[in-house]
Amino acid sequence: MKTVFLASISFSAYEYLPYPVGVLISYCKKDPQINRMYNFMDPEYRSDSLDKEDFHQNLKHADILGLTNWVWNQGYNDKIASIYKKYRPDGIVLYGGTNVPEDKVEAKAYAVLRPFVDLFFCGPSEKTFKEFLIKFPKQGVLGNPGTFTQQEFNFDKDKNHYKETCIPMPYLDGIFENLIKNTNQPLTAIFETNRGCPYRCTFCDWGGMTRSKIIRAEHKEVIDTITYIMSHEKINQIEIADANFGIFEMDLQYIEHMVKCQEKRKNKINLIFGGMAKNGSPYAEKIMQLMHENFDAYHGRKYVKLSFQSHNDEVLKISNRSNIKNEKLFSMAKSFQQKGVKVDAEMIIGLPGETQTTWLQTIQTNMDLKINHQKSFVLFVVPNTELSSNAYKNKYQIKTKKVLIPNDLYQLKSRVYHESRNSKPIMTSCNFEDPSEYQSLEFIYECFSYNEVELMKIYDTWFWFNALYNAKVAHKWMLDSKQTAKEQFEIFLTLIESGEMPFFKGLLDEYRSAVYNTLAKPEPVTIIRSLFLANFVVKFGFRGNEVVDIYDHQEEAREELKLIYPKIDFNHFDKDKDLKEKLKLYFVAAEVT
Repeated sequence: MKTVFLASISFSAYEYLPYPVGVLISYCKKDPQINRMYNFMDPEYRSDSLDKEDFHQNLKHADILGLTNWVWNQGYNDKIASIYKKYRPDGIVLYGGTNVPEDKVEAKAYAVLRPFVDLFFCGPSEKTFKEFLIKFPKQGVLGNPGTFTQQEFNFDKDKNHYKETCIPMPYLDGIFENLIKNTNQPLTAIFETNRGCPYRCTFCDWGGMTRSKIIRAEHKEVIDTITYIMSHEKINQIEIADANFGIFEMDLQYIEHMVKCQEKRKNKINLIFGGMAKNGSPYAEKIMQLMHENFDAYHGRKYVKLSFQSHNDEVLKISNRSNIKNEKLFSMAKSFQQKGVKVDAEMIIGLPGETQTTWLQTIQTNMDLKINHQKSFVLFVVPNTELSSNAYKNKYQIKTKKVLIPNDLYQLKSRVYHESRNSKPIMTSCNFEDPSEYQSLEFIYECFSYNEVELMKIYDTWFWFNALYNAKVAHKWMLDSKQTAKEQFEIFLTLIESGEMPFFKGLLDEYRSAVYNTLAKPEPVTIIRSLFLANFVVKFGFRGNEVVDIYDHQEEAREELKLIYPKIDFNHFDKDKDLKEKLKLYFVAAEVT
């Protein structure tokens, strides 16, 4: 028997059980022939796996190593694979996941950088991985070192190849039993109730990698999976990985079952969704209500989130979201607010077509909706999306660059940065000669609607809104103001430029420097060398120190903001004894990430 070792490494506040490789094992072990031919080790998930002796022992004993690749763990996986090849030159390395290119030209470039990988799987891989395990030993590959004369890509030519495939349920097959038993760390369990997405948003790989047709898991198996997960107290968080959860009536039944299971638990579980029904549904509001009433949320923030991405029609059209109507969710937002439930909006900064003017209009719409918090994600290019294609880039005059983030900084906890904020900056020891020693993210710094100067203006607007509105520093007074968002921002900026707000000018100058030196500087490659800039990109979500700095300098901040909002006070800081910790946790991520 040959030994197979699969890993799906996540970098998160919670350790994610390795669901992507779990479904592969679950699917393959249903075949008696594979069970006679292969032994599957417990899959790996730990973000510090390379520091563990047992992990290295597994690498040494594995005949086949398979790794799931995303943008955030690509460098780490490359390091694992290169170490494995030193242990086992005769072993076979398999790569799968959304980071493996489907485009053949891009695939070749991807492979050249990874000579330690033997076979790449593109797209959903349950069937192709099973076929590999059955066919390759017969072809004399396994057990015969050096028979791979070149790297191979297992391209999925049929985009509907998986339309009849059932969704494996690894929890029910005991795939994660040992992992749960042998840890004292909080875990996240991820699972699907359906797979696929009918929408083809240009920035998202859901509609591409998972194919457009939705396939649904067996109802009873989902119910049993929920029961299993929630019976384990070590699992503190659940992520339902559907692209459009809530689109089916059955989804409501799943949440109702989770509520029943929650009643038997000693601790409340966090519940998050990969994606909710984007065009609304008859069941979405009830699902969100049950979630809010019965489950905790990440960082203790209980809210309902609505994914808008932008409120500009032209921007949404360019992003292939014209068939998703934001207005359908407006009534849901108001309904929750009337019940006292906070509503957050999820947006993306820097979509093609966006300008400072359109971004301010989006902010205005969210203020009109009295959104509690506007969580804005920075746009980066995900492999196998329309946004990543040369045709799309040429059409919208998109220019991108690689931002390299060294692993030694990426893996440090955010609290390390905060503990050293007033001392000498922490710098990387990476020389960026070995691609496995750093992560590479692709960002847009220019397109037909903005250049780096306009992009900086967009982020000026985001700094103002995030620091004052999202962080609740001036939230109430911004909503009560008779002036529009655009007018309030322009007053803020004018006062800074005139020298009347020196404290906020210092914060904005630091922020501008961070944005320019990570995102907006027009160059093909930007290398990140300091812990602050590394956290700024990957952990702070393009936020700086401004929120904690405001809290620590309340008198200066209040006096300057009185120039815009004469009646502003910071009494809400004192009334909420946990506010400082909440600000640090959510907006700066000092303790958790």
